[in-house]
Amino acid sequence: RPKPPPPVPEIMVLHTRVTELLGIEHPIIMGGMTGTGTAELCAAVSNAGGLGLFAAHNAGSPEGCREWIRRVRELTNKPFGVNLTILPSIGAPPPYVGERVHRQHLHGHRHQRWRSPPPS
Repeated sequence: RPKPPPPVPEIMVLHTRVTELLGIEHPIIMGGMTGTGTAELCAAVSNAGGLGLFAAHNAGSPEGCREWIRRVRELTNKPFGVNLTILPSIGAPPPYVGERVHRQHLHGHRHQRWRSPPPS
């Protein structure tokens, strides 16, 4: 007669320094997700035990951002965050960004993070 399988724990908990620092249950941090990260999604991720975030600019204005923060607080009492995107200007990216992407695509160069733009 075969042995029955061992019992499966209902939930596996992974405690890390991140979970301790942020006061969350699972080491999962939502990205701000421009265009799709809403107050409701942020609250859902936080309620599920991760750290929910939304991008402030998704709310459309500083007052809209304050309203989204109030909305998240209505939907959860868990930790959450607001992603503040700081851009050098509003508009098209600097011309060197497009040139670097084009060069990498044509010549197969690998992306190097945190590298200064090439001299003009």
